[in-house]
Amino acid sequence: MGRRKSKRKPPPKKKMTGDLESQFTCPFCNHEKSCDVKMERSRNTGIISCSVCLEEFQTPITSWVCEFLSHFI
Repeated sequence: MGRRKSKRKPPPKKKMTGDLESQFTCPFCNHEKSCDVKMERSRNTGIISCSVCLEEFQTPITSWVCEFLSHFI
């Protein structure tokens, strides 16, 4: 009688290194890297503002931003 095969534990998941980008292409004027993102955790709001066309968008952090922006595309 032999031993039972032991299963290997999966390797630990790699943690994300580095910060996320904070400058993006503006969805309104399509100017590259002109939108700045600011997260205000105390008020639970995220603010995206374009430095070229001066357009500003504000939303709660918990809501899904892509659903709103899909109407503009």
